[in-house]
Amino acid sequence: MDIWGSILSSMSRRVDKSTLSLLKGIEKAEYKNGQLLISTPDIVYKEWLESNLLEEIRESAVDLLGKNLEIHIVSIDEEEVEKEVQQIKQEYNKPYRLTNLNPRFTFSNLIIGNCNKIAYQACIAVAENPGQIYNPLFIYGGVGLGKTHLLHATAHYLLSRNPDANIIYTTADTFMSELIYYMKQGSILEFRKRYRDVDLLLIDDVQFLQGKERTQIELYHIFNALHLIGKQVILSSDTPPKNLKGLQERLRSRFASGLVVEVKPPDLQTKLSILRKKSKEMGIYLPTDVSLLIAKTINSNIRELEGSLNKLKAYSEMLGRTITLEMAREVLKDLFELKEMDASLSIDKIQQEVANYFGVNLNEILGNSRKKKVAMARQIAMYLSRYLTDKSLSEISKAFKKKDHTTVINAIDKVEKSMEKDRKFKLTVEFLRDKILTS
Repeated sequence: MDIWGSILSSMSRRVDKSTLSLLKGIEKAEYKNGQLLISTPDIVYKEWLESNLLEEIRESAVDLLGKNLEIHIVSIDEEEVEKEVQQIKQEYNKPYRLTNLNPRFTFSNLIIGNCNKIAYQACIAVAENPGQIYNPLFIYGGVGLGKTHLLHATAHYLLSRNPDANIIYTTADTFMSELIYYMKQGSILEFRKRYRDVDLLLIDDVQFLQGKERTQIELYHIFNALHLIGKQVILSSDTPPKNLKGLQERLRSRFASGLVVEVKPPDLQTKLSILRKKSKEMGIYLPTDVSLLIAKTINSNIRELEGSLNKLKAYSEMLGRTITLEMAREVLKDLFELKEMDASLSIDKIQQEVANYFGVNLNEILGNSRKKKVAMARQIAMYLSRYLTDKSLSEISKAFKKKDHTTVINAIDKVEKSMEKDRKFKLTVEFLRDKILTS
Protein backbone atom coordinates (compact mmCIF):
# COMPACT_ATOMS: atom_id res chain seq x y z
CA MET A 1 0.00 0.00 0.00
CA ASP A 2 1.32 3.43 -0.99
CA ILE A 3 0.63 5.29 2.27
CA TRP A 4 1.77 8.73 1.14
CA GLY A 5 0.08 8.42 -2.26
CA SER A 6 -3.22 7.62 -0.55
CA ILE A 7 -2.81 10.58 1.83
CA LEU A 8 -2.10 12.91 -1.11
CA SER A 9 -5.24 11.72 -2.88
CA SER A 10 -7.24 12.64 0.18
CA MET A 11 -5.44 15.99 0.55
CA SER A 12 -6.20 16.98 -3.06
CA ARG A 13 -9.60 18.14 -1.80
CA ARG A 14 -8.02 20.31 0.92
CA VAL A 15 -5.02 22.06 -0.74
CA ASP A 16 -4.29 23.82 -4.01
CA LYS A 17 -2.42 22.25 -6.93
CA SER A 18 0.94 24.01 -6.28
CA THR A 19 0.99 22.82 -2.65
CA LEU A 20 0.05 19.32 -3.76
CA SER A 21 2.91 19.37 -6.25
CA LEU A 22 5.37 20.29 -3.46
CA LEU A 23 4.06 17.47 -1.28
CA LYS A 24 4.95 14.97 -3.98
CA GLY A 25 8.61 15.72 -3.17
CA ILE A 26 8.31 13.50 -0.10
CA GLU A 27 9.65 10.10 -1.03
CA LYS A 28 9.32 8.22 2.24
CA ALA A 29 6.40 7.72 4.65
CA GLU A 30 6.01 4.69 6.92
CA TYR A 31 3.18 3.58 9.16
CA LYS A 32 3.90 1.26 12.07
CA ASN A 33 2.27 0.59 15.44
CA GLY A 34 -0.03 3.60 15.26
CA GLN A 35 2.75 5.98 14.16
CA LEU A 36 3.15 7.71 10.81
CA LEU A 37 6.78 8.66 10.12
CA ILE A 38 7.30 11.18 7.32
CA SER A 39 10.86 11.81 6.06
CA THR A 40 11.51 15.16 4.40
CA PRO A 41 14.51 16.02 2.17
CA ASP A 42 15.84 18.63 4.62
CA ILE A 43 15.11 20.62 7.77
CA VAL A 44 13.51 23.55 5.84
CA TYR A 45 10.98 21.22 4.21
CA LYS A 46 10.22 19.69 7.62
CA GLU A 47 9.55 23.07 9.24
CA TRP A 48 7.31 24.12 6.32
CA LEU A 49 5.18 20.98 6.74
CA GLU A 50 4.89 21.36 10.52
CA SER A 51 4.00 25.06 10.31
CA ASN A 52 1.53 24.97 7.41
CA LEU A 53 0.17 21.54 6.65
CA LEU A 54 0.34 19.35 9.75
CA GLU A 55 -3.43 19.51 10.42
CA GLU A 56 -4.35 18.80 6.78
CA ILE A 57 -2.00 15.82 6.78
CA ARG A 58 -3.49 14.59 10.07
CA GLU A 59 -7.08 14.85 8.78
CA SER A 60 -6.27 12.92 5.61
CA ALA A 61 -4.20 10.32 7.48
CA VAL A 62 -6.91 9.76 10.12
CA ASP A 63 -9.46 9.05 7.35
CA LEU A 64 -7.12 6.42 6.02
CA LEU A 65 -5.44 4.96 9.15
CA GLY A 66 -7.71 5.65 12.10
CA LYS A 67 -8.14 8.18 14.90
CA ASN A 68 -5.42 7.10 17.34
CA LEU A 69 -2.57 8.28 15.14
CA GLU A 70 0.77 9.88 16.00
CA ILE A 71 2.59 11.81 13.29
CA HIS A 72 6.36 12.34 13.36
CA ILE A 73 8.08 14.48 10.75
CA VAL A 74 11.87 14.23 10.48
CA SER A 75 14.40 15.39 7.93
CA ILE A 76 16.81 12.92 6.32
CA ASP A 77 19.64 15.02 7.80
CA GLU A 78 18.27 14.46 11.30
CA GLU A 79 17.96 10.73 10.65
CA GLU A 80 21.62 10.54 9.64
CA VAL A 81 22.70 12.47 12.71
CA GLU A 82 20.63 10.18 14.94
CA LYS A 83 22.24 7.13 13.35
CA GLU A 84 25.71 8.56 14.06
CA VAL A 85 24.74 9.33 17.67
CA GLN A 86 23.52 5.76 18.17
CA GLN A 87 26.73 4.37 16.67
CA ILE A 88 28.82 6.54 18.97
CA LYS A 89 26.76 5.43 21.97
CA GLN A 90 27.24 1.81 21.01
CA GLU A 91 31.00 2.30 20.72
CA TYR A 92 31.22 4.06 24.08
CA ASN A 93 29.05 1.44 25.76
CA LYS A 94 31.21 -1.48 24.62
CA PRO A 95 33.29 -3.08 27.39
CA TYR A 96 36.81 -1.73 26.93
CA ARG A 97 38.48 -4.93 27.92
CA LEU A 98 36.79 -6.73 25.01
CA THR A 99 37.57 -4.15 22.33
CA ASN A 100 40.61 -2.07 23.27
CA LEU A 101 43.13 -4.61 24.55
CA ASN A 102 45.58 -5.95 22.01
CA PRO A 103 45.65 -9.76 22.42
CA ARG A 104 49.34 -9.83 21.39
CA PHE A 105 50.41 -7.45 24.15
CA THR A 106 50.86 -9.91 27.01
CA PHE A 107 53.71 -10.53 29.43
CA SER A 108 54.47 -13.82 27.68
CA ASN A 109 55.25 -11.83 24.50
CA LEU A 110 57.38 -9.24 26.27
CA ILE A 111 61.16 -9.46 26.09
CA ILE A 112 62.53 -8.51 29.51
CA GLY A 113 65.90 -6.77 29.72
CA ASN A 114 67.71 -4.22 31.86
CA CYS A 115 65.84 -1.53 29.93
CA ASN A 116 62.37 -2.51 31.18
CA LYS A 117 62.87 -4.94 34.08
CA ILE A 118 61.82 -2.50 36.83
CA ALA A 119 58.71 -1.39 34.92
CA TYR A 120 57.81 -5.04 34.27
CA GLN A 121 58.18 -6.00 37.92
CA ALA A 122 56.12 -2.98 38.98
CA CYS A 123 53.32 -3.94 36.57
CA ILE A 124 53.26 -7.51 37.90
CA ALA A 125 53.08 -6.23 41.47
CA VAL A 126 50.24 -3.87 40.60
CA ALA A 127 48.26 -6.57 38.77
CA GLU A 128 48.59 -8.89 41.75
CA ASN A 129 47.67 -6.20 44.29
CA PRO A 130 45.64 -3.54 42.43
CA GLY A 131 45.21 -0.34 44.38
CA GLN A 132 47.39 -1.55 47.25
CA ILE A 133 50.90 -0.54 46.14
CA TYR A 134 52.38 1.79 43.52
CA ASN A 135 49.16 3.73 42.98
CA PRO A 136 49.40 5.42 40.62
CA LEU A 137 52.06 3.65 38.57
CA PHE A 138 53.58 6.13 36.11
CA ILE A 139 55.66 4.67 33.25
CA TYR A 140 57.64 6.98 31.00
CA GLY A 141 60.06 6.58 28.10
CA GLY A 142 60.62 7.39 24.45
CA VAL A 143 58.49 6.38 21.48
CA GLY A 144 58.34 2.68 20.60
CA LEU A 145 59.92 1.31 23.78
CA GLY A 146 56.98 -0.87 24.84
CA LYS A 147 55.00 1.32 27.27
CA THR A 148 51.68 0.45 25.64
CA HIS A 149 52.64 -3.23 25.65
CA LEU A 150 53.20 -3.03 29.41
CA LEU A 151 49.82 -1.37 30.01
CA HIS A 152 47.91 -3.93 27.95
CA ALA A 153 49.85 -6.83 29.48
CA THR A 154 48.99 -5.63 32.99
CA ALA A 155 45.30 -5.55 32.09
CA HIS A 156 45.47 -9.05 30.57
CA TYR A 157 47.27 -10.36 33.65
CA LEU A 158 44.69 -8.84 36.01
CA LEU A 159 41.86 -10.33 33.94
CA SER A 160 43.50 -13.76 34.12
CA ARG A 161 43.34 -13.48 37.92
CA ASN A 162 39.97 -11.74 38.07
CA PRO A 163 37.83 -12.23 34.92
CA ASP A 164 35.13 -9.93 36.32
CA ALA A 165 37.47 -6.97 36.76
CA ASN A 166 36.14 -3.77 35.21
CA ILE A 167 38.99 -2.28 33.19
CA ILE A 168 39.29 0.78 30.98
CA TYR A 169 42.29 1.28 28.73
CA THR A 170 42.31 4.54 26.81
CA THR A 171 44.62 7.22 25.46
CA ALA A 172 44.68 10.85 26.48
CA ASP A 173 43.30 11.82 23.05
CA THR A 174 40.38 9.39 23.33
CA PHE A 175 39.68 10.52 26.89
CA MET A 176 39.38 14.12 25.65
CA SER A 177 37.15 13.12 22.70
CA GLU A 178 34.79 11.21 24.99
CA LEU A 179 34.61 14.12 27.42
CA ILE A 180 33.67 16.50 24.60
CA TYR A 181 31.02 14.07 23.32
CA TYR A 182 29.38 13.64 26.73
CA MET A 183 29.49 17.39 27.40
CA LYS A 184 27.70 18.09 24.11
CA GLN A 185 25.10 15.48 25.02
CA GLY A 186 24.63 17.09 28.43
CA SER A 187 25.66 13.79 30.02
CA ILE A 188 28.78 14.71 31.97
CA LEU A 189 27.53 12.72 34.97
CA GLU A 190 27.46 9.58 32.80
CA PHE A 191 31.04 10.27 31.75
CA ARG A 192 32.18 10.59 35.34
CA LYS A 193 30.32 7.44 36.38
CA ARG A 194 31.84 5.54 33.44
CA TYR A 195 35.38 6.33 34.53
CA ARG A 196 34.82 6.01 38.27
CA ASP A 197 33.20 2.58 38.07
CA VAL A 198 36.44 0.69 37.32
CA ASP A 199 38.94 -1.55 39.07
CA LEU A 200 41.81 -0.53 36.80
CA LEU A 201 42.17 2.63 34.71
CA LEU A 202 45.01 2.81 32.19
CA ILE A 203 45.68 6.05 30.30
CA ASP A 204 48.35 6.12 27.59
CA ASP A 205 50.28 9.20 26.38
CA VAL A 206 49.19 11.63 29.09
CA GLN A 207 51.64 14.18 27.68
CA PHE A 208 48.86 15.11 25.24
CA LEU A 209 46.82 16.49 28.16
CA GLN A 210 49.20 19.43 28.41
CA GLY A 211 47.31 22.69 27.94
CA LYS A 212 43.88 20.97 28.01
CA GLU A 213 42.54 22.64 31.15
CA ARG A 214 38.95 21.28 31.09
CA THR A 215 40.13 17.72 30.50
CA GLN A 216 42.70 18.03 33.29
CA ILE A 217 40.01 19.14 35.74
CA GLU A 218 37.86 16.08 34.97
CA LEU A 219 40.83 13.70 35.18
CA TYR A 220 41.90 15.22 38.50
CA HIS A 221 38.51 14.52 40.08
CA ILE A 222 38.28 11.03 38.54
CA PHE A 223 41.78 10.23 39.76
CA ASN A 224 40.96 11.39 43.29
CA ALA A 225 37.73 9.39 43.39
CA LEU A 226 39.46 6.18 42.25
CA HIS A 227 42.42 6.67 44.57
CA LEU A 228 40.12 7.28 47.54
CA ILE A 229 38.35 3.92 47.10
CA GLY A 230 41.56 2.01 46.37
CA LYS A 231 41.22 1.51 42.62
CA GLN A 232 44.36 1.22 40.51
CA VAL A 233 45.54 3.83 38.00
CA ILE A 234 48.41 3.34 35.54
CA LEU A 235 49.64 6.16 33.31
CA SER A 236 52.23 6.42 30.55
CA SER A 237 54.03 9.36 29.04
CA ASP A 238 57.10 10.20 26.99
CA THR A 239 58.48 12.21 29.89
CA PRO A 240 58.37 12.06 33.73
CA PRO A 241 55.63 13.99 35.58
CA LYS A 242 57.98 16.81 36.62
CA ASN A 243 58.60 17.66 32.94
CA LEU A 244 54.91 17.90 31.98
CA LYS A 245 54.96 21.69 32.00
CA GLY A 246 51.48 22.25 30.55
CA LEU A 247 49.84 20.26 33.34
CA GLN A 248 48.26 21.66 36.49
CA GLU A 249 50.60 21.39 39.46
CA ARG A 250 48.04 19.43 41.48
CA LEU A 251 47.74 16.85 38.67
CA ARG A 252 51.52 16.58 38.28
CA SER A 253 51.74 16.04 42.00
CA ARG A 254 49.15 13.21 41.83
CA PHE A 255 50.99 11.54 38.94
CA ALA A 256 54.25 11.55 40.90
CA SER A 257 52.70 10.42 44.19
CA GLY A 258 53.02 6.68 43.47
CA LEU A 259 55.87 4.96 41.65
CA VAL A 260 57.52 6.58 38.62
CA VAL A 261 59.58 4.20 36.47
CA GLU A 262 61.46 4.67 33.22
CA VAL A 263 61.53 2.37 30.20
CA LYS A 264 64.88 2.86 28.49
CA PRO A 265 66.04 1.99 24.97
CA PRO A 266 66.94 -1.72 24.80
CA ASP A 267 70.59 -2.70 25.17
CA LEU A 268 72.32 -4.84 22.56
CA GLN A 269 71.55 -8.16 24.23
CA THR A 270 67.85 -7.28 24.57
CA LYS A 271 67.68 -6.18 20.93
CA LEU A 272 69.19 -9.48 19.84
CA SER A 273 66.62 -11.35 21.94
CA ILE A 274 63.82 -9.32 20.40
CA LEU A 275 65.07 -9.99 16.88
CA ARG A 276 65.33 -13.73 17.56
CA LYS A 277 61.80 -13.89 18.95
CA LYS A 278 60.24 -11.69 16.26
CA SER A 279 61.96 -13.49 13.38
CA LYS A 280 60.74 -16.80 14.76
CA GLU A 281 57.18 -15.46 15.02
CA MET A 282 57.39 -14.21 11.43
CA GLY A 283 58.72 -17.54 10.19
CA ILE A 284 61.99 -16.20 8.78
CA TYR A 285 65.57 -17.34 9.33
CA LEU A 286 67.74 -14.45 10.40
CA PRO A 287 71.48 -15.21 10.28
CA THR A 288 73.55 -14.13 13.27
CA ASP A 289 75.51 -11.54 11.30
CA VAL A 290 72.28 -9.90 10.09
CA SER A 291 70.88 -9.82 13.65
CA LEU A 292 74.06 -8.15 14.83
CA LEU A 293 74.00 -5.60 12.03
CA ILE A 294 70.41 -4.57 12.82
CA ALA A 295 70.90 -4.61 16.60
CA LYS A 296 74.05 -2.50 16.45
CA THR A 297 72.56 -0.09 13.93
CA ILE A 298 69.16 0.64 15.47
CA ASN A 299 69.58 2.50 18.73
CA SER A 300 66.22 4.21 19.08
CA ASN A 301 63.28 1.86 19.55
CA ILE A 302 61.71 -1.57 19.19
CA ARG A 303 59.33 -0.55 16.40
CA GLU A 304 62.27 0.10 14.10
CA LEU A 305 63.60 -3.37 14.87
CA GLU A 306 60.28 -4.86 13.79
CA GLY A 307 60.15 -2.56 10.77
CA SER A 308 63.54 -3.77 9.57
CA LEU A 309 62.41 -7.40 9.90
CA ASN A 310 59.20 -6.71 7.98
CA LYS A 311 61.13 -5.09 5.14
CA LEU A 312 63.68 -7.91 4.98
CA LYS A 313 60.93 -10.53 4.92
CA ALA A 314 59.06 -8.69 2.15
CA TYR A 315 62.15 -8.38 -0.04
CA SER A 316 63.15 -11.98 0.62
CA GLU A 317 59.73 -13.24 -0.49
CA MET A 318 59.42 -10.92 -3.48
CA LEU A 319 62.92 -11.62 -4.79
CA GLY A 320 62.97 -15.28 -3.79
CA ARG A 321 66.29 -14.76 -2.02
CA THR A 322 67.60 -15.96 1.33
CA ILE A 323 68.32 -13.21 3.85
CA THR A 324 72.06 -12.58 3.99
CA LEU A 325 74.31 -9.85 5.36
CA GLU A 326 74.79 -8.39 1.85
CA MET A 327 71.04 -8.37 1.27
CA ALA A 328 70.40 -6.68 4.63
CA ARG A 329 72.90 -3.93 3.84
CA GLU A 330 71.26 -3.41 0.45
CA VAL A 331 67.63 -3.47 1.64
CA LEU A 332 68.03 -1.40 4.81
CA LYS A 333 70.38 1.28 3.51
CA ASP A 334 67.52 3.75 2.92
CA LEU A 335 65.89 3.12 6.30
CA PHE A 336 68.91 3.52 8.50
CA GLU A 337 72.32 5.06 8.34
CA LEU A 338 74.19 1.78 8.61
CA LYS A 339 77.40 2.05 10.55
CA GLU A 340 80.39 -0.20 10.46
CA MET A 341 81.13 -2.79 13.11
CA ASP A 342 82.58 -1.43 16.31
CA ALA A 343 86.23 -0.68 15.62
CA SER A 344 87.10 -1.25 19.27
CA LEU A 345 86.10 -4.92 18.95
CA SER A 346 89.34 -6.66 18.03
CA ILE A 347 90.21 -10.25 17.20
CA ASP A 348 92.63 -10.18 20.14
CA LYS A 349 89.74 -9.49 22.50
CA ILE A 350 87.67 -12.32 21.02
CA GLN A 351 90.57 -14.77 21.29
CA GLN A 352 91.20 -13.86 24.94
CA GLU A 353 87.51 -14.05 25.96
CA VAL A 354 87.07 -17.46 24.33
CA ALA A 355 90.31 -18.76 25.88
CA ASN A 356 89.18 -17.58 29.33
CA TYR A 357 85.77 -19.22 28.93
CA PHE A 358 87.19 -22.62 27.96
CA GLY A 359 90.05 -22.38 30.43
CA VAL A 360 92.77 -22.85 27.83
CA ASN A 361 95.97 -20.94 27.13
CA LEU A 362 95.86 -18.31 24.38
CA ASN A 363 98.99 -19.80 22.83
CA GLU A 364 97.14 -23.13 22.50
CA ILE A 365 94.38 -21.44 20.49
CA LEU A 366 96.98 -19.84 18.23
CA GLY A 367 98.89 -23.11 17.89
CA ASN A 368 98.03 -26.43 16.27
CA SER A 369 96.85 -28.45 19.28
CA ARG A 370 94.19 -31.03 18.33
CA LYS A 371 92.82 -31.45 21.86
CA LYS A 372 89.03 -31.41 21.64
CA LYS A 373 88.54 -28.44 23.98
CA VAL A 374 91.28 -26.39 22.35
CA ALA A 375 90.09 -27.15 18.82
CA MET A 376 86.52 -26.17 19.76
CA ALA A 377 87.68 -22.91 21.33
CA ARG A 378 89.80 -22.10 18.26
CA GLN A 379 86.92 -22.75 15.84
CA ILE A 380 84.46 -20.67 17.88
CA ALA A 381 86.96 -17.82 18.13
CA MET A 382 87.42 -17.89 14.33
CA TYR A 383 83.64 -17.93 13.80
CA LEU A 384 83.08 -14.97 16.15
CA SER A 385 85.98 -13.07 14.58
CA ARG A 386 84.27 -13.40 11.20
CA TYR A 387 80.89 -12.13 12.36
CA LEU A 388 81.79 -9.65 15.09
CA THR A 389 84.46 -7.75 13.17
CA ASP A 390 84.82 -6.38 9.67
CA LYS A 391 88.10 -8.25 9.12
CA SER A 392 88.58 -10.29 5.94
CA LEU A 393 89.17 -14.05 5.97
CA SER A 394 92.84 -13.48 5.17
CA GLU A 395 93.24 -11.06 8.07
CA ILE A 396 91.56 -13.51 10.45
CA SER A 397 93.79 -16.38 9.30
CA LYS A 398 96.90 -14.25 9.97
CA ALA A 399 95.59 -13.33 13.43
CA PHE A 400 95.35 -17.06 14.19
CA LYS A 401 98.83 -17.71 12.64
CA LYS A 402 97.49 -19.86 9.81
CA LYS A 403 99.01 -20.04 6.34
CA ASP A 404 95.76 -19.37 4.45
CA HIS A 405 92.09 -18.74 5.09
CA THR A 406 90.93 -22.28 4.25
CA THR A 407 91.26 -23.23 7.91
CA VAL A 408 89.03 -20.29 8.89
CA ILE A 409 86.37 -21.23 6.31
CA ASN A 410 86.34 -24.82 7.56
CA ALA A 411 86.07 -23.66 11.19
CA ILE A 412 83.14 -21.34 10.42
CA ASP A 413 81.35 -24.09 8.49
CA LYS A 414 81.85 -26.59 11.31
CA VAL A 415 80.58 -24.17 13.98
CA GLU A 416 77.46 -23.31 11.95
CA LYS A 417 76.60 -26.99 11.42
CA SER A 418 77.18 -27.78 15.10
CA MET A 419 74.90 -24.89 16.11
CA GLU A 420 72.12 -26.32 13.96
CA LYS A 421 72.44 -29.82 15.46
CA ASP A 422 73.48 -29.18 19.06
CA ARG A 423 71.35 -26.75 21.09
CA LYS A 424 73.78 -26.66 24.01
CA PHE A 425 76.64 -25.80 21.65
CA LYS A 426 74.50 -23.07 20.04
CA LEU A 427 73.73 -21.55 23.46
CA THR A 428 77.45 -21.58 24.30
CA VAL A 429 78.33 -19.66 21.13
CA GLU A 430 75.51 -17.16 21.68
CA PHE A 431 76.54 -16.63 25.29
CA LEU A 432 80.12 -15.92 24.23
CA ARG A 433 78.93 -13.61 21.47
CA ASP A 434 76.74 -11.57 23.84
CA LYS A 435 79.43 -11.48 26.52
CA ILE A 436 82.00 -10.15 24.06
CA LEU A 437 79.62 -7.54 22.68
CA THR A 438 78.48 -6.23 26.04
CA SER A 439 81.76 -6.37 27.96
